[in-house]
Amino acid sequence: MKSVEEKNEEFVLNILHDIKSPILSIKIALENLENKGAASSQNELLSEIYKVNRHNLEYIENLMENYSLKKGKYQIKEEYFNILNIINEEIFALKLLIIEKNIKLNLVCSNEVININSDKQMIRQVFLNLLTNAVKYSPNFEEVKIEVSKNKKYVSICVTNTVLNSNAEKSTGFGQGIIKDALLNLNGKISHTKNKNKICFYVDLPV
Repeated sequence: MKSVEEKNEEFVLNILHDIKSPILSIKIALENLENKGAASSQNELLSEIYKVNRHNLEYIENLMENYSLKKGKYQIKEEYFNILNIINEEIFALKLLIIEKNIKLNLVCSNEVININSDKQMIRQVFLNLLTNAVKYSPNFEEVKIEVSKNKKYVSICVTNTVLNSNAEKSTGFGQGIIKDALLNLNGKISHTKNKNKICFYVDLPV
């Protein structure tokens, strides 16, 4: 069993991992801003930078508030929310990186609203981690597919992306322990499969 110190260290490292790609998106935007001459393009990029940076700050503040470093465990705060909003927010946080890598992101869902009663910040962390890995480890010009469905008991989400063999272990490794623990606390579960060069992560969350 992991000690409190080990859990705290893993938690902090996971936060750093999760916000690295959104910060990279800001870096890309700043580089583009430096190379753009048109005022309209500059204003658009500045707006993107502001929104992504605000998202990162809210993510860190809320996550740290919900986690007790002294106790070494999550402090669950349940609320009713639309999970598609969370997924779209995390997609936005990675938007500039997605554009930079020419990733086609395909969100497939038959409904516009899928509400669950859960901890919003924990769910946010789960999908930021999954989408960060999917975008980061996918080769350029590939597709990341997110499928969302709902039955009477669960909301099921499948995140599928192409991964090179050299990155397969990395894409399934860092952060998965924290995510698994978080989902267990939320009465959810996560698993993954790999078929040739496709890797799929499956998340089930109680309605």
